[in-house]
Amino acid sequence: MSESPSEDDLVLPPVPLATGGAVQVDGTGRRVSRVELVVSTEDGAELRIPLEHHHGAWWPPTERTAPPAGVYADRVPPADHPHPEG
Repeated sequence: MSESPSEDDLVLPPVPLATGGAVQVDGTGRRVSRVELVVSTEDGAELRIPLEHHHGAWWPPTERTAPPAGVYADRVPPADHPHPEG
């Protein structure tokens, strides 16, 4: 089991952050090939976190997710939200 992140570490929820595969740009539909979360720091640096496409949704990468305190990582996900690894 991985070590728990510190209270200040950025942790993304282990749920899809977006769904779908098309986006409207300038009035035309375009297929989505990549979704990223861009994090800007106080010193002006940027961190780009690419999301992973699984089951029609865009999920945070596993290394950026952690279960909340008291929740076991091996719990069974609800039927309508299958685990991204299948």
